[in-house]
Amino acid sequence: MLILMALLLLIRVPIAVALAFSATLALFITEGGSTAIEIIAQRMYGVTRSWVLLAIPFFMLAGAIMESGGLTRRIVAFASALVGFLPGGLAAVNVLASMLFGGITGSASADTSALGSILIPAMRRQNYSGPFSAAVTASSSCIGMIIPPSIPMVLWSFVSGVSLGNLFLGGMVPGIMVGLIQIILCSIISHHKGYGERQPFSLREIINQSKDGILTLIAPFLIIGGIVSGLFTPTEAAIIAVLYCLVLSMLIYKELRFKDLPKVLLKAGTLSAMVLFIVAGSSLFSYVLTIMDVPMIITEKLIVMGQSPARFILITVALFMVLGMIMDISVIILLVGPIIAPLMLKSGIDPIQGAMIYMVVLAAGLVTPPVGLCLFVASGVSGLSVEAIAKDAIPFVAGILVVALIIWYIPATVLWLPSLFGM
Repeated sequence: MLILMALLLLIRVPIAVALAFSATLALFITEGGSTAIEIIAQRMYGVTRSWVLLAIPFFMLAGAIMESGGLTRRIVAFASALVGFLPGGLAAVNVLASMLFGGITGSASADTSALGSILIPAMRRQNYSGPFSAAVTASSSCIGMIIPPSIPMVLWSFVSGVSLGNLFLGGMVPGIMVGLIQIILCSIISHHKGYGERQPFSLREIINQSKDGILTLIAPFLIIGGIVSGLFTPTEAAIIAVLYCLVLSMLIYKELRFKDLPKVLLKAGTLSAMVLFIVAGSSLFSYVLTIMDVPMIITEKLIVMGQSPARFILITVALFMVLGMIMDISVIILLVGPIIAPLMLKSGIDPIQGAMIYMVVLAAGLVTPPVGLCLFVASGVSGLSVEAIAKDAIPFVAGILVVALIIWYIPATVLWLPSLFGM
């Protein structure tokens, strides 16, 4: 089954189809035709009806509305006023905009697409190299899966049972750390290579852009604040994010018209279907592995190999790094998460700390070939090869992994906020 899946991926069959087809063939061999068909229907359809997973299409829709309704442009303008004076100002703007945009949509690929279409051409006009512009966009978009809300965190909560509110709070500080490290790297590299133009620092400009974009900037605080305070669930927060962005785009800024809605809905629906189809295929694949006792075998090996917390984290991080280079993050979480999550407690690792280490490591996987999703999106937006972009992304990937080390050595970076709010 694993060999068949690998072969299908090598010939560029979509991940969801490769997972479902290889699992289906295994079921037909082991269970027989009629029984296999019933299992396939139950597993693939049933998992997508989860209330928790319903947050995914709504966060996708919020991102599509922001892109079409002028909210993304306002985020970029505000970020430019704040950090545009730094060496390599527009590269730093790219990172800060990703932090703000990711705090609303929770999707790294949506971030790469929306901001890349605006900032990559703008950076190239300011004498940044094409590969560097695309690498900054792809690398900074990874912050969207660390800073809450985060679609991978929704999936991790789904498979592990860890409170999504705790995961969202735990991701705040690491997400900010990744952003700050990337801004510093952008300034150093741009200064060394003579990239970009610096704009004068202007408090007046910051105030003006704040006035224009304040309603957009409120959105992340509305989402996270509502979840933490218990006013609404993460899924309800996603729905409120959609309604809030819709009101801003159509009634306040009036840049999104009613006739544009079908196109926005189609885009969000397509992206959501891609993610949920992967979830469905992964669920079937996981079920087949389970009836073959694969999780039990892996669990026994991990218990023997990782008897101390440090060894367990080292082994599992190495596993996630390798998988992140060859598989989609959603697939990794759905296949490996149910095995790893229970073992963290047995190894003496805090479930929030462990989850955040894995989230940061998987974020690096978004910009590592051969299956770095953000690399491919940035390649599509910029027209450059994945290989060229990946080379310029190396310092940013290293910066992301440094944050994973900090989380391991200083647990308070992820545990402070959840403990402060008593969650």
